Amino acid sequence: MLNRKNINSPDSRKQARIPRLFSAMSNSNYRFYWAGAAFSSMSMSVDMLARGWLVLELTNDPLWVGLIAGLGGVAQVGFGLFGGVLVDRLNKRRVLLWVQALSGLVAIVIGLIIFFGTLTLWHLALSAVLQGMLMAARLPSGNSMIFTMVGRKVILNALASQLLAFNLSRIFGSLVAGTAIDDYGVGYAYVFLAVSAWISGLMILFVDGDYRSDGRGETFWQSAKEGLRYAYGNRPIRVLLLMSVLMELFGFSYNVMLPVMARDVLGVGANGLGFLSAAGAFGATVSTITIAGLGDFREKSKLLIFTALAAGIAILLFAFSPWFLMSLVFSAMVGAALMSYDATMGALLQLLCTDEVRGRVLGLYGLTFGFTPLGGFIAGAIASIFTAPLAVGLGGVAIITYVLSVHGFLRRTVQEAIS
Repeated sequence: MLNRKNINSPDSRKQARIPRLFSAMSNSNYRFYWAGAAFSSMSMSVDMLARGWLVLELTNDPLWVGLIAGLGGVAQVGFGLFGGVLVDRLNKRRVLLWVQALSGLVAIVIGLIIFFGTLTLWHLALSAVLQGMLMAARLPSGNSMIFTMVGRKVILNALASQLLAFNLSRIFGSLVAGTAIDDYGVGYAYVFLAVSAWISGLMILFVDGDYRSDGRGETFWQSAKEGLRYAYGNRPIRVLLLMSVLMELFGFSYNVMLPVMARDVLGVGANGLGFLSAAGAFGATVSTITIAGLGDFREKSKLLIFTALAAGIAILLFAFSPWFLMSLVFSAMVGAALMSYDATMGALLQLLCTDEVRGRVLGLYGLTFGFTPLGGFIAGAIASIFTAPLAVGLGGVAIITYVLSVHGFLRRTVQEAIS
């Protein structure tokens, strides 16, 4: 017989918290999706590190590292709205399957070119553009599927769990990329990338359910126009999308400069690059577990502001760290803050839009991710003229300045809309 003392004991409260921490995992479709997202994220992390390292080795100029990344960003931004429209008009699961198949194909072609010894800069530029276009369709299709699977109550937990998958796989992917580049050759990193993308697609095959949309009565251009009109006319969504542009431009873009920081500033080579990226992923993993455990946290706007400000401070500290071990700590702090921000931003946008335009709004949100490599291009230009630490540090200063300037307005606008 249970007594009240046992029910209220610390152990029983701890046990009650575990299901809430993984509440989205009770959905079998979400579990398969989660596994697919992990392999997809692994492929993306390897792609970013391997391409950045290859460009730096070919050109020995951080400007080119930023420029090639920027091309991917232009493609993602340019295709972002259309990717969202496609998601709202087609079967989201089928879109995701095609994206993973094509992503793996692009990677294996680059790997073969490397093995044949004929790689040039334009090959990497083309792969960046193609992967950017695929990313523009991957993000809204995946996130729209999540909302259909788990519903409104569990969306923050589900998105945080997805980011947990992203960061756990990023730890492994970063270490594999660094080891492959140093010990075997970067071609093997691209083979690993391709296999990861295809396994991701295989996992999505096991996801059941109807992920078709109703918005087929409009023409393609009418759908695109309606998505823009909805986002612009909805003040909270407009404010959040602008914030996302700035965070991607000055915050997440620090990742683009990691190869330069590892090789030219800290002097730790490709293995050190892998550890720096893995440290960021480790911090992000811890933070996403924490966010997942919050459940249906009410003060999401305050959480968004706090995590964005913390990210700016951590980036500034990372930029001017003189020692590798200290840089690992600060990289973990950056990862923790940015991923907490990302989970909260994604949940807010999902809650603020209707089912009919969710794909298009999330397509616009995914479009803002393209500003990460564009920010990398700006950072690369600054690093080429001045120094890489200054380029990264200015991004942190920009975030801190923006958040401190608008935090009151942002909190009122968003919190009122979801209350």
